[in-house]
Amino acid sequence: STEFQRYMEIVIVVDHSMVKKYNGDSPKIKAWVYEMINTITEGYRDLYIDIILSGLEIWSEKDLINVEASAGNTLKSFGEWRAKDLIHRISHDNAQLLTATDFDGPTIGLAYVASMCEPKLSVGVIQDHSSVNRLVAITLAHEMAHNLGVRHDEKDCVGVVYLCIMRIPVVEDKRSYFSDCSYIQCREYISKENPPCILNKP
Repeated sequence: STEFQRYMEIVIVVDHSMVKKYNGDSPKIKAWVYEMINTITEGYRDLYIDIILSGLEIWSEKDLINVEASAGNTLKSFGEWRAKDLIHRISHDNAQLLTATDFDGPTIGLAYVASMCEPKLSVGVIQDHSSVNRLVAITLAHEMAHNLGVRHDEKDCVGVVYLCIMRIPVVEDKRSYFSDCSYIQCREYISKENPPCILNKP
C-alpha cells in the first residue's frame, strides 16, 4: 500500500581508480552503474522502496577524498565529504562510493547501520569486486540496506523462497531477494524512525 511506499534518491560517486580501471571510458562506466541500478531497483521493490538515481558523479581528474585500503577510513572520509560538499549540490537521500581500490581483507563494502538521512552517515562504500555486474550490484544493495537498518541475516532467517541479499558472504545467484528478516527489520526501522528524507516522491 502507498503508506508503506518510500522513495530513496541516491547518488553514485565513481572514484578515480574506477576511471583508470575502465580506461577513462565514461560511457562504459555509466552503463555499468545503470545496470546495477536496474538490478537493485528490482530487489528493493520487495521492501516498498523506489530507488531513484539522482546523480552520478565521476571523479575523472582526481579523487576528492582520500580513498584507501581501509574501508572504515574511506567510509568516514566519504561521509564527511558528502556532508560538506555533495549534499549542497545535489538533492539526494543517500550516497554510495564505487571504487576499484581493493579493501583490506575480505571486505568488499561497508556502510553505517540505521543512518538514512543523516548527512555524514547516509553513505556506503563499495568495491568493484567482480566482472559480473549483478554481484557488485548485490553488494551495493547490501550496503544500502544497512543504511536502512537491516543487519546481517542469521542462518535461521531464510525462508524457502528467499535467497538472502544480507547473507555473509553474499551468495552468488541469479536473483537475490531480501529475506523475511531483512524485510521486517527494514519495516521496523522505517516505522520507528520514519526517516523523513525518503517520504517525498521526487
